[in-house]
Amino acid sequence: MKASRVPDAEREKGSASLLERLGAAAAGVSSAESASPRRKALLQYGLAALIFGFLIFFVARQWNQLPDFDWRFSAGWLAVAIACVVLFYTLQGELWRVVIHSLGEHIDPLPGRAVWGKSLIARYVPTNVLMVVGRVVMAERFGVPKRVTLASVLYELALALATAVMVGAYFVIELPELEGRPARFAVLVLIPAVLVVAHPRVFAPLADFALRKLGREPLPRVLPFGRVLQLCLAYLVCWATIGLGLFAFAAALHPVDLSDLPYIASSYPVAFCVAVLTFIVPGGIGTRDAALAASMAVVLPGAVAAAIAVAFRILQTLV
Repeated sequence: MKASRVPDAEREKGSASLLERLGAAAAGVSSAESASPRRKALLQYGLAALIFGFLIFFVARQWNQLPDFDWRFSAGWLAVAIACVVLFYTLQGELWRVVIHSLGEHIDPLPGRAVWGKSLIARYVPTNVLMVVGRVVMAERFGVPKRVTLASVLYELALALATAVMVGAYFVIELPELEGRPARFAVLVLIPAVLVVAHPRVFAPLADFALRKLGREPLPRVLPFGRVLQLCLAYLVCWATIGLGLFAFAAALHPVDLSDLPYIASSYPVAFCVAVLTFIVPGGIGTRDAALAASMAVVLPGAVAAAIAVAFRILQTLV
């Protein structure tokens, strides 16, 4: 009796990794552009409903998690916080456009900011895959190839994470609990380490490996190290901006000393690193907020830090 043979196509499908299937799904979404108008509309409205459904759920959940707190509002500090959050998102959107340009493509400022901002909303859908897919699809409408957009997202994440690690190293060194311990300076080794990883000779093979796992083609172009360093400086400015916004927001709700600025400001990139490590959680919900609260608790009471972390997340979502 002959053993039944599994067709090659089915065997290949079964052996495909989850990442490969996700990559194929991402590529397939854009093909819906050529589908019938009715099917296209159903897909667009369905995705919009999914995204906003998770967004509403997130805001409601975060609102219910706000701890009991004697709230106060300082209009001046709150205005500074809102301005910093808006500037932070504006800078990040523009930096994404710079990466696109450095990869040999172009997208105008207005549609570029719209694509970046709209895709960011999808981060509240579990696994964050829809955020990447949405940006790939929307950018393609403005002439940016899918391959380039996907590469730009990889660079964006790598640059943000690398610079967040740099700021996080400073946070560790300045921890009061580690004062007087020379061993705390060992964390500084992370700074040259992330720069080495960001070097084209190291980053390109790593990025190509990740793209292969997604079933995608290799990087279309590798950014020169000089451009990478320029972008790193720009992302450090972004972290300083949102850090100042977080400090201003904390000052709007609770008395804080100016000497607390370095601790509170550097708490945000530390929390971002935690959110990246738990990328499967939509928007880092819970994990980033807990890390942010724990980091700020170095200089603020625990309940106050938790309230500020959750409230700041709501502010960012609304902005």
